[in-house]
Amino acid sequence: MAVDERHRADGVFEGGGVKGIAFAGAIAAAERDAGVKEWVNLAGTSAGSIVAALLVAGYDATGIQKLLADAKYSRFADTGPGGVWFGGVFNALFRLRGAAPGRYFLEWMAKQLAASPLAKELGKSELTFADVKRRDLPPRDELPDISDAKYERAKYRLHVIGSDITTGRMIILPDDLPDYTDASGKPFDKDSFPLVQAVRMSMSYPFLFTPVVLHRQGRPVYVVDGGLLSNFPIWLFDSPNPKRPTWGFRLHGGTSVNEGLPYRKIPRPLWEVPLLKAMFSAATEAWDREQMEQVVSARTVSIPTHQISTTDFGLTRADADSLYAWGVNAAHDFFTAPDQVAYLNSFGKTLASAGSAPGRQKEASSAVTVPG
Repeated sequence: MAVDERHRADGVFEGGGVKGIAFAGAIAAAERDAGVKEWVNLAGTSAGSIVAALLVAGYDATGIQKLLADAKYSRFADTGPGGVWFGGVFNALFRLRGAAPGRYFLEWMAKQLAASPLAKELGKSELTFADVKRRDLPPRDELPDISDAKYERAKYRLHVIGSDITTGRMIILPDDLPDYTDASGKPFDKDSFPLVQAVRMSMSYPFLFTPVVLHRQGRPVYVVDGGLLSNFPIWLFDSPNPKRPTWGFRLHGGTSVNEGLPYRKIPRPLWEVPLLKAMFSAATEAWDREQMEQVVSARTVSIPTHQISTTDFGLTRADADSLYAWGVNAAHDFFTAPDQVAYLNSFGKTLASAGSAPGRQKEASSAVTVPG
C-alpha cells in the first residue's frame, strides 16, 4: 500500500546547547507553514539530538517547547559542591575527565522519554532503538538498488552523532554500536540500546561533561559531543531519488546568517579557557560549514540566537521565549518563500502558489532522504 508523502518530512538538528529551544519554534512553523504532520527520519547532534529524540518519541512542537522552557539548566552542570570553579575543577583534574558527571541530565532526559506519547503507546518506561524502527520500510528484496549498509541504517528513524576521540572516529548511533563493547567485552545490541544513553553521548560537551566510556578491541575509548566531528549531519539522509523533503535546522549567532565568519577573542592572561573553547568551536564548524556552502543551504532553516551562548545555564524564561520566537520567525520566512513553496509542491504538497526559483529548487531536491 502506497504511503502518502504529502505531509511527511525528515529533519536534522544541529548542536547548540541551551539554545536548542529555538528548534521547537522552527518545528511549529514547519507543522503550520509546510504542512508537516509526521517526521519520518530524524537526526541530531548534541542539543539537536535531544530535540530529535523528543520528536521521535511523539512530542510535538508545543510539548518540546514546554519541556525545554521548564528545564532547570543550572542543574545540568551537576559539578557538586563548590560549583564549576571548585567542584568542577576537582572533578576534571582528579575524577571524571570533565567538570560534571551528567547524571542529572540522564535523569531528566529519561523522565521526558518515559512520559512521551510513544512510551505510553508501547507501555514502556524506557525507550530503545527497537522502539523507533521504521514501520513503513519496504522489505529488503523490494529495494535491490541500495546496499545492505544503507538498508540497515534506514531501519531506524533516529540517528545520533557522537565523537570517539580516542580513535578519532565519528560514531553514528545506533549504526556503529556493534563495533563497541561494554566493560565485560560484550558487543552492544542496537535494538536494546536506550535512546537516553545515545543522547548522553552526543551532548557530552568536552571539559564540561565527563566523556562516556565504551570499549573497542579490549581497550576503553572516550565519547564526547558529536559536534566535534559533525555538528550538522544533514548528509545522513541523502538519496538520489528522494520521496520527501529533508530539512536541516541550524543556529547562528547574531542577527543575520550572512554576517560572515565568527571572531573569537583569546585574551591574555587567562587565555586557556577561551583558547579551548575556540579550538572546539572551530572543530565543530569547519567541516559542516563546507557542506553548507555547497548543496544544503537551500534546505536549511538558519535561526539567529543573538547574544545567547551555548553553555548559558542561567537561561531565563524570557530568553527561552525569545529563542522559541526566533525559531518560529526564521522558519516561517523560510517555508513561505516562493522557492520553498515550489519545492514542497514538487513532493505533492499543494500550498499557496507563488513564483519559483528553479535553480534553487533543483539544488534543494538533489539529495534528501534514506530509502523508503
